[in-house]
Amino acid sequence: MCEITFENGVKAPADCACYKAVMQAYRLLDDVPAHVAMDAAVRVYRYHHPEDSMHNASLTVERWVNETRIH
Repeated sequence: MCEITFENGVKAPADCACYKAVMQAYRLLDDVPAHVAMDAAVRVYRYHHPEDSMHNASLTVERWVNETRIH
């Protein structure tokens, strides 16, 4: 069982209807540098969650993108 806790302000994928759109934006940009794809995914996330700070948006998207690499 995974005991990794989410940082305050970081949303779980199950909490967001935009999860698929964010991940698709990242995955479709597999031919560009990773930071460019990450920036695009954060922009999609921020479109759906303008209330989140840039810091929390970046942390959330980074967690989502890297979640399969953690395990």
